[in-house]
Order: sequence, then structure tokens, then C-alpha cells
Amino acid sequence: MLKRYIVIVSIIVLVAAAGCGKKGDPMPRMLSSPAGISDLSGAVKDGVLFLSFSSPALNADAAEAKGLAGFRVLKACGSCVAGTFEPFKDIRLDEKKGYALYGNKMYVYDEDLTGGLLYSYKVHPYTKQGTIGDASNVFSIKWEAPPDQPRNVSAKEDDGMVEFSWSREEGFLYNIYRYENGSYPLFPLNKAPLAVSLYADSGLENGKRYRYAVRKVRVKGGVQWEGEGVMLDVVPKDKKPPTVPLDMKAERKGNTVVITWKEPPDKDLAGYNVYRIGAGTAKRLNAELTRDTSFIDAVVPDLRYVSYFVTSVDTSGNESGQSRELIVILRE
Repeated sequence: MLKRYIVIVSIIVLVAAAGCGKKGDPMPRMLSSPAGISDLSGAVKDGVLFLSFSSPALNADAAEAKGLAGFRVLKACGSCVAGTFEPFKDIRLDEKKGYALYGNKMYVYDEDLTGGLLYSYKVHPYTKQGTIGDASNVFSIKWEAPPDQPRNVSAKEDDGMVEFSWSREEGFLYNIYRYENGSYPLFPLNKAPLAVSLYADSGLENGKRYRYAVRKVRVKGGVQWEGEGVMLDVVPKDKKPPTVPLDMKAERKGNTVVITWKEPPDKDLAGYNVYRIGAGTAKRLNAELTRDTSFIDAVVPDLRYVSYFVTSVDTSGNESGQSRELIVILRE
């Protein structure tokens, strides 16, 4: 009996010792799946449908979504024969094409739509390990023709700004877009659709070419339907003349006349023009702009007296008004 007890105890000790030794292969962990998307929505811009949704910031288990690889967008045509969701777009984040990312929102567009048909969309996020997250909410829209182009659109360039105008039509609003470095603009310059027929964009660089689009908008069922825009290329121009030259003086010295003045405070000053008036006719004496603040008229006419004035010219070619006119007696 005692021997049997000792054998049993020994077996228990050996089993316990084995449990404290080398560990076996760990059980595989569950792959975390991306958190769901709940804000899938759509808007009609430039005559096509743009879908947008927030990129998941967390996985379903509240861990950071470092392994997020992309999104599968599904599309269904409720008025079509099949009427089931089918693959529409596979957005791979590492490829960086086929989508636009603004802040934490993804944007994709669909231009293959037929008027009168109902379309629905949903999105599944997926990880680099191939784990697919839950489907997003479903966004549906019955497609109809967007508004046509706005009428009589024109642009007036000015100093550092451009002013747009168009013919306003009853029941429509308007959006103005500016292209930045050739990239497609998703958001208009105006914070809300315009009910007026005038818009000015300021703070622009003179001499730089800008591209704009003016689009007509119809609001229906809380959705903005925006049609294809009218494109315009504009170049703002400085049309403000510089300051008149200051403290001009003209003095006869021998057979010449010396004209002097003080430089005005304009930062975009390019130079000056010097004019002589003789026998009622004004003549510019310098062939090219002079940067000096003095000028010598070495070929004075055979007149009893003449008068002089000076103008400033800026880098945009704007010329100031004339300085005070000074008379110089050439012979008594």
C-alpha cells in the first residue's frame, strides 16, 4: 500500500514538473477587424456622384488601425435586373490612386449612372492580413440629370483679385471653385451656395494664371445637385497707378536743363518717364524707363520757354499722373 502511494505521488510530481518546463506553441490570436463605417454619403458635384466616408481610426477591438489596407466599395442598382451588390471599386491605400483624402475623409466618384435608376452603395474596410470589416451604412440615390451650365459667365480681373458674374436663374444656386496647382477642387470657395450672381476672390498673386469653375446648383431632398461648370482662366493684374514723383525741380544749366525729383514710396516701382512740353506739345524724353531720380535734357529746343513733368511707372506698366509742371525760361 505504501509503495503504491509513493508511485502515485511520484507521477503527480513529474506531471507538475513537466508543466513548469518549456511552454508549448501558443494559441493563435484572433485577427482584429476594422471598425465599421457609419457616415457613407454622397453629393452630386460637377455632374457626377461623389461618395465620401470617414476612414476608421480604430479597429473593432479599440486598437489603433495600423493594419488598415483599404476599402471595398460595393454598388447595387435597385431598378436594374440583378439588383444585388457587386464590386465597384477596390481602394488600396498604398497605391494612392482612385481616391482623394481630405482630413480623415475618403472621396471616390461614380460617373456611370443612368437617369431614372436607383443606385445604392456600401463600403467594407479591410486589413493587410485580409480581415474584412463590417459593412457601412447604405447610401442610395435615384439618378436624374444635374443642372446645365450657368449662363453668361464672365470674369473681371483686377489688382490681386478677380470678380465673377453670371445670369442668375430662378430656383438655382451657384458654387465657385478654384484649382490649386492643377489638382481637382472638391470644395467651393464660397462657404454656402450663392443666391446672388456675383462673387469676388481676392488675395491673389498678380501675373499668375488661375483656373476657376462656376457651377449651377439645385437643392432637392436635402441633397445638392451640382452640374458641370463653366471653366475660366484668369490672370489678376495690378491696375493701380503708382504715386506721383515728389518734389520735382527743373533748372537751366548752360545749354541743358537738369530735372530732379524724389522717389515715391511704392514697392513695385519700375522707373520714371520725363516729359517736355514745348509749343503746346508734350514729348517723352527717355526712350526707356529711367531708374535715376534725375535727368538731363541736353537737346533743348529753340524756344523761349518750355515746361517739364515726371511720371512714375510700376512693374505692371501702370503710369502715375504727372508731377507738378515746371516752366524753364530758355532765353529772355
